[in-house]
Amino acid sequence: MAVALLSAPAVAQKNDWLVVPGQRVGPITAASTRAELDTLFGKENVLDGNFEGGEVPEAATLVYGVEARAGLAITWDRERPAAIHVCYATQTGPCRWRTASGIRIGLPIRELQKLNGKGFQVSGFAQERGQVVSWRKGALEEDPASCGHLAVWLSPAAQAEGRDLSKEESGLLKQLQGDKPYASSYLPLLELRTIVSGLTLEFTGPGCTK
Repeated sequence: MAVALLSAPAVAQKNDWLVVPGQRVGPITAASTRAELDTLFGKENVLDGNFEGGEVPEAATLVYGVEARAGLAITWDRERPAAIHVCYATQTGPCRWRTASGIRIGLPIRELQKLNGKGFQVSGFAQERGQVVSWRKGALEEDPASCGHLAVWLSPAAQAEGRDLSKEESGLLKQLQGDKPYASSYLPLLELRTIVSGLTLEFTGPGCTK
């Protein structure tokens, strides 16, 4: 009976192609189960395989896996989602999934800053990409008590597009490496035409119930 109560919100939620930080990706929530995905998206659109976008391949359930603009890769913690990787097969878009505020794959960093209403902080780049580490209490700030954190990954446009970096771009990228955070207005970030290259909803936090 308790399992049925937990899963009901996921079943009832229709797919609106929205990523809601701290809550869900479409109808998938922290309470969703593997079996529910078949019902929510159709068995023909769901398969079990591997997600290879991290440091090492992970077992994952792939939704719309053959469609880059819609694909989701769900990794699991026992029987509940641990993380949902959005449009994992593309770093530039187009991607049907986005937040209500407008965060999407392929969004330029200048536009991301406009959505936040102020500057934010980016981690040092490793393997040619960085991550937003603080919205500095801007419009995109998340509720720390919610279940889930939206990881927003950033990459130079050339790298996301699969092009070799020029000598100048390589020099700019070196200025972004290290452990310290950088302001979103830092000139190398802007000159590299940095874009949002990945979105991952991670189900961690005090609001999660496993």
